[in-house]
Amino acid sequence: MNPRLYAAALLLSVSAHAATPGAFPDVPTPYLPSTEIAVDEMLRLAGTGPDDLVVDLGSGDGRVVIAAARDYGARGLGIEIDPKLVAESEANARQAGVAERVAFRQGDVLTADYRAATVVTLYLLPGLVERLKPRLLAELKPGTRIVAHDYGFSDWKPDHSIVISKTYHLYRVPAAVAGKWRLQAVLPDGEREFDFELEQRYQEIRGGARVAGGYLPAFEARLAGDRIAFVLVEGGASHRFEGRVQGTLSMEGTVRSGPGRNPVAGSWRATRVVRSGDEG
Repeated sequence: MNPRLYAAALLLSVSAHAATPGAFPDVPTPYLPSTEIAVDEMLRLAGTGPDDLVVDLGSGDGRVVIAAARDYGARGLGIEIDPKLVAESEANARQAGVAERVAFRQGDVLTADYRAATVVTLYLLPGLVERLKPRLLAELKPGTRIVAHDYGFSDWKPDHSIVISKTYHLYRVPAAVAGKWRLQAVLPDGEREFDFELEQRYQEIRGGARVAGGYLPAFEARLAGDRIAFVLVEGGASHRFEGRVQGTLSMEGTVRSGPGRNPVAGSWRATRVVRSGDEG
């Protein structure tokens, strides 16, 4: 993890790129390594496991990436602008016995490719965190976990935050669900079709279904990555929808209708009619 005052390095990077495309400057800014506790808490908060690819942006001497492989069985990738720290990271990985599970790239976090990540860790200053946000939302798969050490996103509410020596924020990249949908559901009284609308601000959603003569608000609407849930109430009966978003054009799942411990189970599917242009 590289929590140096990255703004100065970024300015150097921009000027160097303008003069000699593809070249990276020497980085004289101070490097302050994360503590062992901080590294472990970030990986723990993300729920890191053997199926994950952990990408650390501004990876310093590689300690987050190495810990992800050594302690959690994950694969890891570090993106670091300082070539000396990249070389040090590779040596540290060999010494830790995880070199075959990790890689380090010299590069700018604002342009590097890390779309395959399932976990992204950050310890960067707020300005750079904000500049990264559009890329993270647009390029990472829904459900990808982002853990920010100390400095989170200004207007994106964390899914969870903890304070253990330092503050850590967990974000899950939300699927894009804002817009109009055609919702088809198998309910106890037969197959039904609704005009369904959703508004979205990051993982916070609200909306409802338009029916003949009225509107059914979506209660308890929740979005966690690509998982969506909401409740529609009609004619005194509640219908609890749970499912997953499939790309940008459809979502589907199960619906449970009625009271008690054994509600009637059905299925549902929604196809996008109009995609909202404002999903953030």
